[in-house]
Amino acid sequence: MNTFYGEAGNSKSLFFLRELARGITSAGQYNIDLVVKFVSGKGFGIKYGDTDSLYL
Repeated sequence: MNTFYGEAGNSKSLFFLRELARGITSAGQYNIDLVVKFVSGKGFGIKYGDTDSLYL
């Protein structure tokens, strides 16, 4: 997914489509939020979060 984001967000790429690049990042943020809610509900604390990962 990261590679396709790079292609979709690169104005010199044949696959350039800014809306698709935004959609990829939005989907990633949405999924991270779901995981945060899930692990918090299980009683785990989150030590650190990044764009594509969480450390418990």
